[in-house]
Amino acid sequence: MRHLRAALARVAGVFTKHRADDDLREELLAHLEMETAENIRRGMHPDEARRQALLASGGLTQAAEAVRDQRGLPWLESIAADLRYAVRALRKSPAFTAVVVLTLGLGIGANTAIFSVVRGVLLKPLPHQDGDRLLYLRQSMDGPGGANLSFSVPEVRDLREGAPSLRGGIAEYSPWTLTLQGREGAERIDVGLVTGNYFQVMGLSPVLGRVTEPRDDGPGVPPVAVLTHESWTKRFGGDSSIVGRQLRLDGRPVTVIGVLEPAPFYPGRAEALLNMVVSDHHLSAFMVEGRTHRMTEVVARLAPGAGVEQARGEVAAVYARMKREHAEAYDPGSNYRVAVIPFHEVLGEGARLTLWLLMGAAAFVMVISAANVANLTLMRGVRREHELVVRAALGSGVARLRRLLLAENLLLALLGAALGVAIATGGVGLLTSLVARYSPRAGEIRLDGVVLGFTLALSVAVALLLSFLASLPKEGTFSSRISAGAWRMSGSLRKQRLQRALVVAQVAVSVVLLAGAGLLTRTMIRLSRVDTGLRTEEVLTMQVNLLTPEDLLFRPESDAWAKERYGRMRDEVAALPGVVAVGVGSPMPLRSSSVGFEVKAEGRAPAPGEAMPRADLRTANPDFFRAAGIPLLKGRPFSTTDRPGSGRVVIINRTLADRLFPGEDPVGRRIAWTGDVLRFTPISPEWRTVVGVVGNTQDGGLDAEPRPAVYTPFAQELAMGGGLVIRAESDAGGLAAAATRIVRRIAPTAPIENVMTIAQIKDQSVSPRRLNAVLVSSFGVLAVIIAAVGIAGVLAFSVSARTHEIGIRMSLGAGPGRVQRMILGEGGVLLAVGLVVGVTLALFAAGVIRGLLFGVEPNDPATFAGVAVLMAAIGVGACWVPARRAARIDPAITMRS
Repeated sequence: MRHLRAALARVAGVFTKHRADDDLREELLAHLEMETAENIRRGMHPDEARRQALLASGGLTQAAEAVRDQRGLPWLESIAADLRYAVRALRKSPAFTAVVVLTLGLGIGANTAIFSVVRGVLLKPLPHQDGDRLLYLRQSMDGPGGANLSFSVPEVRDLREGAPSLRGGIAEYSPWTLTLQGREGAERIDVGLVTGNYFQVMGLSPVLGRVTEPRDDGPGVPPVAVLTHESWTKRFGGDSSIVGRQLRLDGRPVTVIGVLEPAPFYPGRAEALLNMVVSDHHLSAFMVEGRTHRMTEVVARLAPGAGVEQARGEVAAVYARMKREHAEAYDPGSNYRVAVIPFHEVLGEGARLTLWLLMGAAAFVMVISAANVANLTLMRGVRREHELVVRAALGSGVARLRRLLLAENLLLALLGAALGVAIATGGVGLLTSLVARYSPRAGEIRLDGVVLGFTLALSVAVALLLSFLASLPKEGTFSSRISAGAWRMSGSLRKQRLQRALVVAQVAVSVVLLAGAGLLTRTMIRLSRVDTGLRTEEVLTMQVNLLTPEDLLFRPESDAWAKERYGRMRDEVAALPGVVAVGVGSPMPLRSSSVGFEVKAEGRAPAPGEAMPRADLRTANPDFFRAAGIPLLKGRPFSTTDRPGSGRVVIINRTLADRLFPGEDPVGRRIAWTGDVLRFTPISPEWRTVVGVVGNTQDGGLDAEPRPAVYTPFAQELAMGGGLVIRAESDAGGLAAAATRIVRRIAPTAPIENVMTIAQIKDQSVSPRRLNAVLVSSFGVLAVIIAAVGIAGVLAFSVSARTHEIGIRMSLGAGPGRVQRMILGEGGVLLAVGLVVGVTLALFAAGVIRGLLFGVEPNDPATFAGVAVLMAAIGVGACWVPARRAARIDPAITMRS
């Protein structure tokens, strides 16, 4: 208790310091007067009486200090004094302070922004309850479109019954697209159809209303929807009365029963999660009993006490048994397989490599920034060494000096951190838009407390590094250091070596960043030059879906209605001035198809163990290829006689032709869709005659291999989606408004999507790579600027420290040119060493980003040669300024000084 009272008294003393000092001063003066009066009363002279009183008190100042030591918090006051000293010192060096704060701000800002993204996407715990026990099951096979096949309901049923470690629950999630009818027209929205146990398995709760439960499963229950938090806030403005309201989705009323807490979804975004009854197809026997009808994503929760490896073993055993017992559903040549992946890993797998690349680039910028600041600090420290030694000799002590340096560097680092946080705040928005292309967790990116803690830790680490970089005199050596003079200390060989090593490190790291930027930039250029397979100039596309999947499966009579309207759209748009041709089909060029099946050629059976060929199903009318600019390589295009009732015909692309008819002319041969899954679709397995071969188009992406494709006449196939391809004489984008008005008038309730020119679609495909290249290039340019400043600074300091020596050399006959070459040579050595180290490191680092490259080898000689030449040119330029300054030294003035 006594110690507590003493501590409280000290704390209180901090806030009553001035008043206590006044009281103390009055008390001491009163005591002095009393003692003086007593001495006078004893017969002393007044002056002697006061002197004796002062001697008796031990000195008023000392007495006051002794009292002050017993109150307040001396260590806090000492820190405050150190900070005041640091502020005064930095104010005396405004240029140094500004450069250091700016340099650290850039480095800390880049790291803060990138770390906020890495934490949000890869490191942050999932918002789901016990999210680390969530698993994602992925079925895949070899070949186009086989990376993620989803599961069929019978397969999920087998997994649910045969894997005890997943008894925490297995839930089904089927991505689906519905048409939302609103006041401003129709719009296609992405939703998820889920089983009643989905939210229980996922560990998600509502913020309004309730979520679906097992009682919402099965036929006969009303359709209900749970809005995602993002959809609720953006589309419905966070309306708290939304629960109970009915939405019209695909023409039927669906009741909103709740709003979900913020959470990421996989494999794509969803605006709402609905029970399966919304889709008749999902309740049909096709869906429930078809083992090859794979439309379901699977998430599972580990049973209590079970582990991931145990789950993997059990799922593999169940899957092997399924393949044995249902061999007809698993083509042995296609290598069907299953993977069990922790949910937090699958959410970030698309962004992992890109984010770690950016984190590495930001770390490199921090290394260069710290190295440059360290060099500046060393140069400033040389000029302050004499001052520090004198302070130490006068009683400050080495520990106190180190604390002063720490306070000063901590102040600089915190100012840099404040600037860095401001920079990061602006950069997070840009990075979030980048990450949204790769990960559904982009919405979780924040500058939260953990990120700010990382920034603070980084700042403190930099401050400690800078504070212990400078050497201070040891106890007992003060007099010798003072007598030696500061000029001797400035010539410290250790400091010179350290400064030069820091310059080499800056050059090397800059080379690594420039090499990465160069490789990514060349990747972007190669992508932009990829032949898309069609003439891209002046082509406008728009997707117009008139029929829903339910219409196609259960109301086939609506097909004629839809095709009549597509025909009117084509005719009226073709009549617009400047339109050359209008094609109708689906999907649009350079867009991947979501419909694909196994395909067979008449008279050609795959060899044993060979995978069945698969191809995308696409539709086209007679003008589609001309409007899109897809070249016809063989045969004929579709004609108006290719109608229902006439012989079924198809056009295949070159990739499929090479696969099915290697070295032969496919025109006149017959192919057919095959596979058990056709039973669940309106697609006919009839033989179709190949009437033409068209060129490949990059529908799966500019960096993907061309996918096999089968085009069927739009008139002979159900209208599974549809859209217009409009070729114009000029300014295709200018036709967008007029064409949209025509479509809107003919089909007022139909959603119109992706009204874009082919050039815009291609640009959209390149944009993620472009953003990667721009970000890394920005880091590279920043690093080079900082490194150039570092080289110039070190050489300038060297010239300044050696002015006397250079003056002597020039007085003995060395000309300005020789002096200039000498300084350039010193800088050139540092530059050359940095280049060699940097190129070596870059060769290793380039292998890490191999997955982000396209058409460029990681050790691309042209890129590395260009980087070396560029860095050498910038380095020589940085050396030139101090070299010119050295050449202009006047030996006479130098000798006199």
